[in-house]
Amino acid sequence: MRMRSEAFVLVFAAACGGSSPTSAGGGNNPPPGAPTMSVAMSEYRFRPDTVRVTVGTVVRWSNEGTVDHTATSDSTNGWDSGAVAPPQPQMTCPYPPCDKTPGGSFPSTFTAAGTYPYHCAFHVALGMRGVVIVTP
Repeated sequence: MRMRSEAFVLVFAAACGGSSPTSAGGGNNPPPGAPTMSVAMSEYRFRPDTVRVTVGTVVRWSNEGTVDHTATSDSTNGWDSGAVAPPQPQMTCPYPPCDKTPGGSFPSTFTAAGTYPYHCAFHVALGMRGVVIVTP
């Protein structure tokens, strides 16, 4: 019986730790010296909206617009930057929330090959979407 329990735990742990969009991004502590790709968030779009990188690359989203944005994985267990503030303080707040320190950015390290669609949680209805394509 003990052996069956240990085998179940081993199989269950392996199934939970496989490479998938949930294990590929979201790291806020990029490894030193890792290659980096920058994506600008500005006026309801990502630039570039399609990013092609290799495994181990850090993608860094920076807000260069005038309102808050997010970089949020389409996968339910993927990364989520939370609100990333624009470079200057906002005089008004047309699309809340607008309470962050100016000039925010968010890094995510991609550790598995795959295609990772994402969006801005505040502006997805305006078509603010992107994709990270990771190759080995």
